[in-house]
Amino acid sequence: MRGTADLALVAALLLAAGAALVLGGPAASPREALAALSGGGAPEVRTIVFGLRLPRLALALVVGASLALAGAALQALLSNPLADPFLLGISGGGAAAATAAYVVLPAAALGVVPAAAMAGAAAATSLVWWLARGPLGPSPTRMILAGIAVNAATSAAILTMLALAPSPRLPGVIAVTMGSFASASAGQVAWLAPYVLVPAFVLLLHGRDLGLLATGEESAAALGVEVAIVRRRVFLAAAALCGGAVAFAGVIGFVGLVTPHLCRLVWGGSTRRLLPRAALAGAALTALGDLVARRALAPAELPVGVVTALLGVPFFVALLRRSA
Repeated sequence: MRGTADLALVAALLLAAGAALVLGGPAASPREALAALSGGGAPEVRTIVFGLRLPRLALALVVGASLALAGAALQALLSNPLADPFLLGISGGGAAAATAAYVVLPAAALGVVPAAAMAGAAAATSLVWWLARGPLGPSPTRMILAGIAVNAATSAAILTMLALAPSPRLPGVIAVTMGSFASASAGQVAWLAPYVLVPAFVLLLHGRDLGLLATGEESAAALGVEVAIVRRRVFLAAAALCGGAVAFAGVIGFVGLVTPHLCRLVWGGSTRRLLPRAALAGAALTALGDLVARRALAPAELPVGVVTALLGVPFFVALLRRSA
């Protein structure tokens, strides 16, 4: 059964990628795009497919996998089904730091924007954890309320910087707040790769530890898990994934919330099995969401964050009512 589900997941990912390349917009018809992918077609069509659509697809896949992997890890670590980089304010913290970097840094130093976004995401994670702590530890409700507070603060900071930003910097700042892959390039994917590979490896490496932590910290410690070290590494790795995604694609909500739950319905609650599958499913979901964003109101283009919110908000409400 699980083997069949794994094959279906890979097939869905390949179909999403193929659809993004073939149906990516009116500039090249599906027939022209297929001809380019098979090695033929006009030079301008090949430029559209390989120079525009392919980097955009690659960025969507990496960002979707990063957000879903971070969400699955946070849900296991916090034993909170509502944990999500967007709802917990982690993405907001990364967006605020990235916005500040765009506004303050000289153009030659903009390569450190991802590092700034990761630092902001890590700071937001620590702040939410501190705000949510109660006499019996952080509860799911307190965690969500803390995330709302952090999101409100970061939104206010971003709006202030938007009002003060020099006009040449506005496109970069607005892109961070909207959530879009419209400006994707091969260079961005190359820049993002090292920011994603290391933290993703860390989370996958701690899959067993996260599964044990989901049963309780005392039980995990009795089974040899170094709880404090694992928690710190997972928090930092999740913040790094979210910060890198925000720096290159902006704030895209609910991918980290919806994807792990959908995967649990198929593969069960084992965190070790869940993490890689959530990453693949998040990549497919984000690629499809970006395709919908491009095609729904063509030739106009929606921010992909709007599409994921339309899917994620009802899902979040259902989870909230079930956990209340």
